[in-house]
Amino acid sequence: MNNSTQKSIKRLSVAILIIGGLTLIYTYVQMISQLWLNNFITPMTWNPEIKGWQIFILAARFVGLTLLFVLCCIFLYRTNKGLKEGEIFPKSNICLIRWTAVVAALLAFVHCNYNAVVKGESELMLDSSVILIPLIVFLFAGLYKMAYLAAKDSKLAI
Repeated sequence: MNNSTQKSIKRLSVAILIIGGLTLIYTYVQMISQLWLNNFITPMTWNPEIKGWQIFILAARFVGLTLLFVLCCIFLYRTNKGLKEGEIFPKSNICLIRWTAVVAALLAFVHCNYNAVVKGESELMLDSSVILIPLIVFLFAGLYKMAYLAAKDSKLAI
């Protein structure tokens, strides 16, 4: 792979990390404002009957988004490191993408229920995205594995 392509991928990785980091900070500020500041658009309404459910959804959103950002950082680091070493598709990213699918399923579930939890309503909602998003990410993990195997085969053929 030529040097200009590696530089382009590195620049794109930095841009992804900056945008992802800003989005993560915005989400943290939004959640903190909803929990502790009453001047937010939709402040948190605590319902004593479902307080455990509310805490679970809030904690899952916080942990899930943080974990998704960390997995993205690890993926980009391994990809750039692999490109420096001449490996286009590092094998370790396959498992990482699969774990990302699990985290994406959790976040899709949390996203479906977040607004009801903030309003203090005791509803459990499921959306098609809870199943569709992880399946798409698992599909990409399979495609990545096929690309890794193809790159490995072409390296052996040379």
